[in-house]
Formats: sequence, structure tokens, C-alpha cells
Amino acid sequence: MKKITVKKVRDGDTFKGPRDRFYRLAEAYAPERGQKGYKKAKKALKEMIEGEQVYIQVVGKSYNRPVVKVRLPGEKRTINEKMKRAGFGE
Repeated sequence: MKKITVKKVRDGDTFKGPRDRFYRLAEAYAPERGQKGYKKAKKALKEMIEGEQVYIQVVGKSYNRPVVKVRLPGEKRTINEKMKRAGFGE
């Protein structure tokens, strides 16, 4: 796993890291801008990781963005799992 700092959360399943690169959460499916639940999903992810150092594991690609599993240092549960439990996943 690679350690990065999250610069900004874009929406409920996408965030910006170093060099302004965007990352997408694996297994998380948050509503898009204008859809019901968009603000709630974005706020949830923002409160968890914006400005934080996280560990990422690349598991694929989507629209030329790495699809990742994300974990905060010292935590067992991934951010992906937390977002799914909050209702933003499959």
C-alpha cells in the first residue's frame, strides 16, 4: 500500500491526491451532482479523509483514474467499507 495525502474530496466516491491526480473509491457508488444524496455522500467522505494521510491500494482503473481501496493509518476497516455501510456501495 502507498501512503498519500488527500487534497480535496470531489464527490462521494472521488478525491484528489498528490500532483492533482484523481482517485476513485472501489466498491463505492455515490450519487452524482444533482442526484438525491449527493451532498450527504460528499460530506461523509470529506469528513473521513479530506486533508488526511491515507494508505491506498490500486485495484483497477476507471476513466483513466486509479480505482483504490483506502485505509486510514491504524484502522482495520477501509474507507470503502465505511462508505458502503453508510449506504454508498453495493
